[in-house]
Amino acid sequence: MSTLRAKAHEIIEYISENKITEVVDFLEYLKIKEELEATNEIMNDKNLLAAIMNGKKQLMQGDLVTLEDVIENV
Repeated sequence: MSTLRAKAHEIIEYISENKITEVVDFLEYLKIKEELEATNEIMNDKNLLAAIMNGKKQLMQGDLVTLEDVIENV
């Protein structure tokens, strides 16, 4: 665990039960914000998005490779 994470855990231990709800709400906000930023990065990466769409198309068509085939060819 990083020093900053350890410090955050330590600080949380001293926050009153009344205020911990606010802390959790803020942490959830930050988590969602980070997830949205990551999603936007994917959506703006044309090559990655094309690869994902191609993979979905292959899945829908049943064009799959078994794990055994992958292992055998490695």
